[in-house]
Amino acid sequence: MITRIDRRADKRIAHRVGRAFCATALAASVALAVPAVAGARTVDAAPVAKAAVSSSTPVGRWQGTVEHANGSGNITLSFHSSGLVCLGSGDSATGGGQGMGVWWPTGTNTFSYRVLEVLREAEGPVTGFVDVNQKATQNVANVSSSGVSKIYDAQGTYLLSANATVTVKRVATAPGSC
Repeated sequence: MITRIDRRADKRIAHRVGRAFCATALAASVALAVPAVAGARTVDAAPVAKAAVSSSTPVGRWQGTVEHANGSGNITLSFHSSGLVCLGSGDSATGGGQGMGVWWPTGTNTFSYRVLEVLREAEGPVTGFVDVNQKATQNVANVSSSGVSKIYDAQGTYLLSANATVTVKRVATAPGSC
């Protein structure tokens, strides 16, 4: 669940991550309003529309694993029919990430999603940001995705890009709240 995101940190990262994407993610995270990302929008020229293209829809709540250069961890994704996606990673004991973004269908049983994830220490300050950019394939109740994530420090300075692979299973047909 997303609680309160530091607006000053969001503004700093917006300059470095890219205004088009961050404006969408920031509007969603600050207002927590699904209508802000409903309908057609663009994220790096990719249309975000309702999931009319796919024969399977990712709408719902998903849990699984994300694998990256530093190992693997737990991840929860919630895809809303409006195009909103919410992400949670890690756990409250060691810290983790929370983020919001958009998803859009790209073909039959395929879609992409992009999330601005805010990283925090357990009950602590923001430690950085991840610009998550994934291409996904859905097989009924299973989704596999991969992509390159851009990682930034707490001040919004770009650090590196890393490959990431996500494997999740549907745990509910209704999405969780953000």
